[in-house]
Amino acid sequence: MNINSRDMTTSELQNLTWGKRHQVRSRLLDAQLWSEFLAINNEMIVTKTGRRMFPVIKTQVTGLCPGDMYTVFLEFVQVVGQRWKYINSEWSPTTTSDPATKNPFYKHPESPNFGKHWMDQPISFAKIKLTNRPDNPGQTHLNSLHQYETKLHIVKVGDPDDVQIFAMPQTRFMAVTAYQNEEVTKLKIKYNPFAKAFKDTKVKAEEKDRREHQDVYQPALGYESSLNFSHQENYNTTTSDDWLSQYGGQREQMNRCQCTACYFVKPQVNHKKCVPIYGSGQDDEHSTYQPASYSWTQLGG
Repeated sequence: MNINSRDMTTSELQNLTWGKRHQVRSRLLDAQLWSEFLAINNEMIVTKTGRRMFPVIKTQVTGLCPGDMYTVFLEFVQVVGQRWKYINSEWSPTTTSDPATKNPFYKHPESPNFGKHWMDQPISFAKIKLTNRPDNPGQTHLNSLHQYETKLHIVKVGDPDDVQIFAMPQTRFMAVTAYQNEEVTKLKIKYNPFAKAFKDTKVKAEEKDRREHQDVYQPALGYESSLNFSHQENYNTTTSDDWLSQYGGQREQMNRCQCTACYFVKPQVNHKKCVPIYGSGQDDEHSTYQPASYSWTQLGG
Protein backbone atom coordinates (compact mmCIF):
# COMPACT_ATOMS: atom_id res chain seq x y z
CA MET A 1 0.00 0.00 0.00
CA ASN A 2 1.43 3.30 -1.09
CA ILE A 3 1.35 6.17 1.36
CA ASN A 4 0.47 9.56 -0.04
CA SER A 5 2.61 12.22 1.63
CA ARG A 6 -0.25 14.70 1.25
CA ASP A 7 -2.38 12.62 3.67
CA MET A 8 0.30 12.55 6.39
CA THR A 9 0.53 14.97 9.29
CA THR A 10 3.50 17.24 9.81
CA SER A 11 4.69 15.05 12.71
CA GLU A 12 4.57 11.88 10.58
CA LEU A 13 6.53 13.53 7.78
CA GLN A 14 9.10 14.69 10.31
CA ASN A 15 9.48 11.16 11.63
CA LEU A 16 10.10 9.75 8.15
CA THR A 17 12.86 12.22 7.38
CA TRP A 18 14.50 11.96 10.81
CA GLY A 19 16.37 8.72 10.15
CA LYS A 20 19.83 8.34 11.62
CA ARG A 21 21.17 11.74 10.81
CA HIS A 22 20.32 12.95 14.31
CA GLN A 23 22.33 11.33 17.09
CA VAL A 24 20.69 11.23 20.52
CA ARG A 25 22.81 12.95 23.15
CA SER A 26 22.42 13.52 26.87
CA ARG A 27 24.24 16.05 29.05
CA LEU A 28 24.29 16.05 32.85
CA LEU A 29 23.39 19.48 34.23
CA ASP A 30 25.12 20.98 37.28
CA ALA A 31 28.20 18.96 36.36
CA GLN A 32 30.50 21.23 38.38
CA LEU A 33 28.41 20.69 41.52
CA TRP A 34 28.46 16.93 41.03
CA SER A 35 32.24 17.07 40.58
CA GLU A 36 32.63 18.78 43.95
CA PHE A 37 30.69 16.02 45.68
CA LEU A 38 32.48 13.30 43.72
CA ALA A 39 35.86 14.63 44.89
CA ILE A 40 34.96 13.92 48.53
CA ASN A 41 33.03 10.67 47.88
CA ASN A 42 29.41 11.76 47.78
CA GLU A 43 26.83 10.20 50.10
CA MET A 44 23.05 9.81 49.76
CA ILE A 45 20.69 9.04 52.63
CA VAL A 46 18.43 5.99 52.37
CA THR A 47 15.63 5.58 54.92
CA LYS A 48 12.64 3.34 55.57
CA THR A 49 10.22 6.05 54.43
CA GLY A 50 12.39 7.25 51.53
CA ARG A 51 14.66 10.29 51.14
CA ARG A 52 15.06 12.62 48.15
CA MET A 53 18.42 13.05 46.47
CA PHE A 54 20.67 16.07 46.52
CA PRO A 55 22.11 17.14 44.18
CA VAL A 56 19.12 16.46 41.94
CA ILE A 57 19.89 14.59 38.73
CA LYS A 58 18.96 16.74 35.74
CA THR A 59 19.82 16.01 32.12
CA GLN A 60 19.36 17.79 28.82
CA VAL A 61 18.54 15.47 25.92
CA THR A 62 18.81 16.23 22.20
CA GLY A 63 18.38 14.22 19.01
CA LEU A 64 15.06 12.51 19.77
CA CYS A 65 12.38 12.37 17.12
CA PRO A 66 9.88 15.06 18.18
CA GLY A 67 6.80 13.05 17.16
CA ASP A 68 7.80 9.68 18.66
CA MET A 69 6.91 8.58 22.16
CA TYR A 70 9.64 7.71 24.66
CA THR A 71 9.80 6.34 28.19
CA VAL A 72 12.63 7.55 30.43
CA PHE A 73 14.19 5.49 33.22
CA LEU A 74 16.95 6.12 35.73
CA GLU A 75 18.97 3.05 36.68
CA PHE A 76 21.04 2.73 39.86
CA VAL A 77 24.03 0.51 39.21
CA GLN A 78 25.84 -1.09 42.16
CA VAL A 79 29.48 -0.40 41.34
CA VAL A 80 31.02 -3.27 43.31
CA GLY A 81 29.52 -6.08 45.33
CA GLN A 82 31.42 -5.37 48.56
CA ARG A 83 30.05 -3.38 51.43
CA TRP A 84 32.00 -0.32 52.49
CA LYS A 85 32.90 1.10 55.89
CA TYR A 86 34.00 4.58 56.95
CA ILE A 87 37.16 4.38 59.07
CA ASN A 88 39.80 7.03 59.74
CA SER A 89 37.95 9.59 57.61
CA GLU A 90 37.88 7.45 54.49
CA TRP A 91 35.82 4.77 52.83
CA SER A 92 37.29 1.26 52.58
CA PRO A 93 35.79 -1.91 51.05
CA THR A 94 35.06 -4.87 53.30
CA THR A 95 35.05 -8.60 52.62
CA THR A 96 31.28 -8.90 53.00
CA SER A 97 28.86 -8.27 50.16
CA ASP A 98 25.15 -8.02 49.38
CA PRO A 99 23.41 -9.00 46.15
CA ALA A 100 22.21 -6.16 43.97
CA THR A 101 18.61 -5.09 44.47
CA LYS A 102 16.03 -6.62 42.14
CA ASN A 103 14.59 -3.53 40.47
CA PRO A 104 16.92 -0.53 40.74
CA PHE A 105 14.99 1.42 38.07
CA TYR A 106 13.01 4.60 38.51
CA LYS A 107 10.46 5.45 35.82
CA HIS A 108 10.08 9.15 35.23
CA PRO A 109 6.52 10.16 36.23
CA GLU A 110 5.99 12.04 32.94
CA SER A 111 6.62 8.90 30.88
CA PRO A 112 5.71 8.09 28.20
CA ASN A 113 5.88 11.35 26.33
CA PHE A 114 6.83 12.84 23.00
CA GLY A 115 10.42 13.41 22.08
CA LYS A 116 9.68 17.12 21.77
CA HIS A 117 8.56 17.17 25.41
CA TRP A 118 11.79 15.60 26.62
CA MET A 119 13.93 17.96 24.57
CA ASP A 120 12.09 21.21 25.33
CA GLN A 121 13.07 21.18 29.00
CA PRO A 122 15.61 19.45 31.27
CA ILE A 123 14.64 16.01 32.50
CA SER A 124 14.57 16.31 36.29
CA PHE A 125 14.50 13.45 38.80
CA ALA A 126 13.66 15.66 41.77
CA LYS A 127 10.81 13.42 42.95
CA ILE A 128 12.84 10.26 43.30
CA LYS A 129 13.12 8.79 46.81
CA LEU A 130 15.74 6.31 47.99
CA THR A 131 14.83 3.66 50.54
CA ASN A 132 16.51 0.70 52.22
CA ARG A 133 13.28 -1.33 52.24
CA PRO A 134 12.31 -3.52 49.28
CA ASP A 135 8.56 -3.26 49.89
CA ASN A 136 8.09 0.52 49.47
CA PRO A 137 6.05 1.10 46.29
CA GLY A 138 7.11 4.02 44.14
CA GLN A 139 10.53 4.26 45.76
CA THR A 140 13.94 2.98 44.71
CA HIS A 141 15.44 0.29 46.92
CA LEU A 142 19.20 0.47 47.48
CA ASN A 143 21.56 -1.43 49.77
CA SER A 144 23.05 0.68 52.52
CA LEU A 145 26.87 1.02 52.61
CA HIS A 146 27.14 0.23 48.90
CA GLN A 147 28.38 2.47 46.12
CA TYR A 148 26.17 3.39 43.18
CA GLU A 149 26.20 5.39 40.00
CA THR A 150 23.32 6.17 37.66
CA LYS A 151 22.47 5.54 34.02
CA LEU A 152 19.81 7.24 31.91
CA HIS A 153 17.65 4.95 29.74
CA ILE A 154 15.49 6.35 26.92
CA VAL A 155 13.24 3.68 25.39
CA LYS A 156 11.19 4.29 22.27
CA VAL A 157 7.57 3.23 22.76
CA GLY A 158 6.64 0.34 20.45
CA ASP A 159 10.26 -0.51 19.69
CA PRO A 160 12.02 -2.02 22.74
CA ASP A 161 15.18 -2.49 20.70
CA ASP A 162 15.49 1.26 20.25
CA VAL A 163 17.12 2.06 23.58
CA GLN A 164 19.57 4.85 24.36
CA ILE A 165 21.69 4.41 27.51
CA PHE A 166 23.90 7.12 28.99
CA ALA A 167 26.24 6.46 31.92
CA MET A 168 26.74 9.28 34.42
CA PRO A 169 29.83 8.42 36.51
CA GLN A 170 29.84 11.91 38.05
CA THR A 171 26.76 10.91 40.06
CA ARG A 172 28.57 8.14 41.95
CA PHE A 173 27.66 8.08 45.64
CA MET A 174 27.62 5.93 48.77
CA ALA A 175 24.21 4.89 50.14
CA VAL A 176 24.13 5.54 53.90
CA THR A 177 21.54 5.81 56.67
CA ALA A 178 23.41 8.80 58.17
CA TYR A 179 26.14 11.04 56.77
CA GLN A 180 29.61 9.80 57.65
CA ASN A 181 31.85 12.47 56.13
CA GLU A 182 31.51 15.93 57.65
CA GLU A 183 32.69 17.51 54.41
CA VAL A 184 29.71 16.02 52.60
CA THR A 185 27.39 17.44 55.25
CA LYS A 186 28.90 20.89 54.86
CA LEU A 187 28.45 20.82 51.09
CA LYS A 188 24.84 19.68 51.42
CA ILE A 189 24.10 22.61 53.76
CA LYS A 190 26.01 25.03 51.54
CA TYR A 191 24.20 24.21 48.28
CA ASN A 192 20.87 22.70 49.32
CA PRO A 193 18.29 25.48 49.93
CA PHE A 194 16.13 23.10 51.97
CA ALA A 195 19.03 22.27 54.26
CA LYS A 196 19.65 26.00 54.81
CA ALA A 197 16.02 26.53 55.73
CA PHE A 198 16.15 23.65 58.17
CA LYS A 199 19.29 25.05 59.77
CA ASP A 200 17.81 28.56 60.09
CA THR A 201 14.58 27.15 61.53
CA LYS A 202 16.51 25.16 64.09
CA VAL A 203 18.44 28.23 65.23
CA LYS A 204 15.27 30.34 65.42
CA ALA A 205 13.50 27.61 67.39
CA GLU A 206 16.34 27.51 69.92
CA GLU A 207 16.21 31.28 70.34
CA LYS A 208 12.43 31.15 70.76
CA ASP A 209 12.71 28.45 73.42
CA ARG A 210 15.32 30.51 75.26
CA ARG A 211 13.07 33.59 75.27
CA GLU A 212 10.05 31.59 76.41
CA HIS A 213 12.12 30.05 79.19
CA GLN A 214 13.07 33.52 80.42
CA ASP A 215 9.49 34.80 80.17
CA VAL A 216 8.19 31.90 82.23
CA TYR A 217 10.79 31.60 84.97
CA GLN A 218 11.89 35.15 85.62
CA PRO A 219 8.45 36.40 86.84
CA ALA A 220 8.13 33.27 88.97
CA LEU A 221 10.87 34.59 91.25
CA GLY A 222 8.57 37.49 92.15
CA TYR A 223 5.65 35.24 92.92
CA GLU A 224 5.15 36.81 96.38
CA SER A 225 3.97 40.04 94.74
CA SER A 226 0.90 38.24 93.37
CA LEU A 227 -0.14 36.70 96.71
CA ASN A 228 -3.31 38.29 98.05
CA PHE A 229 -3.82 37.45 101.73
CA SER A 230 -6.39 39.12 103.97
CA HIS A 231 -3.73 40.06 106.57
CA GLN A 232 -1.00 41.50 104.37
CA GLU A 233 -0.17 44.15 106.97
CA ASN A 234 0.90 41.43 109.41
CA TYR A 235 3.85 40.08 107.44
CA ASN A 236 6.87 41.32 105.57
CA THR A 237 7.32 40.67 101.86
CA THR A 238 10.50 39.07 100.61
CA THR A 239 12.70 39.86 97.65
CA SER A 240 12.77 37.69 94.56
CA ASP A 241 16.33 36.60 95.32
CA ASP A 242 15.58 34.76 98.58
CA TRP A 243 12.06 33.55 97.76
CA LEU A 244 13.03 29.92 97.16
CA SER A 245 15.46 29.74 100.09
CA GLN A 246 12.89 31.19 102.51
CA TYR A 247 10.26 28.77 101.25
CA GLY A 248 12.55 25.83 101.93
CA GLY A 249 13.51 27.18 105.34
CA GLN A 250 9.89 27.48 106.43
CA ARG A 251 9.19 23.87 105.49
CA GLU A 252 12.11 22.63 107.55
CA GLN A 253 10.51 23.92 110.77
CA MET A 254 8.53 20.91 111.91
CA ASN A 255 6.07 22.78 114.14
CA ARG A 256 5.44 25.61 111.70
CA CYS A 257 1.89 26.11 110.52
CA GLN A 258 1.48 24.66 107.00
CA CYS A 259 -0.88 27.25 105.54
CA THR A 260 0.21 29.33 102.54
CA ALA A 261 0.67 32.55 104.48
CA CYS A 262 2.83 30.92 107.12
CA TYR A 263 4.98 29.19 104.51
CA PHE A 264 6.31 32.41 103.11
CA VAL A 265 6.03 35.01 105.88
CA LYS A 266 5.45 35.63 109.57
CA PRO A 267 3.03 33.19 111.29
CA GLN A 268 -0.42 34.61 111.94
CA VAL A 269 -1.70 35.15 115.50
CA ASN A 270 -4.68 32.95 116.33
CA HIS A 271 -4.82 31.79 112.75
CA LYS A 272 -7.96 29.66 112.56
CA LYS A 273 -6.94 27.71 109.46
CA CYS A 274 -3.66 26.27 110.71
CA VAL A 275 -3.28 22.64 109.74
CA PRO A 276 -0.35 21.00 111.55
CA ILE A 277 1.20 18.35 109.31
CA TYR A 278 4.48 17.30 110.85
CA GLY A 279 3.52 17.29 114.58
CA SER A 280 0.73 17.82 117.03
CA GLY A 281 2.52 20.27 119.34
CA GLN A 282 1.65 23.94 119.83
CA ASP A 283 3.82 27.03 119.57
CA ASP A 284 3.37 30.42 121.20
CA GLU A 285 1.08 31.94 118.63
CA HIS A 286 -0.74 29.00 117.09
CA SER A 287 -3.39 26.61 118.28
CA THR A 288 -3.35 22.97 117.31
CA TYR A 289 -6.29 21.84 115.20
CA GLN A 290 -7.24 18.46 113.87
CA PRO A 291 -5.95 17.86 110.35
CA ALA A 292 -8.42 19.04 107.76
CA SER A 293 -8.52 19.32 103.97
CA TYR A 294 -8.62 22.74 102.35
CA SER A 295 -8.42 23.87 98.80
CA TRP A 296 -5.59 26.12 97.61
CA THR A 297 -7.88 29.17 97.53
CA GLN A 298 -9.02 28.54 101.10
CA LEU A 299 -5.52 28.43 102.55
CA GLY A 300 -3.60 31.57 103.34
CA GLY A 301 -5.87 34.11 105.05
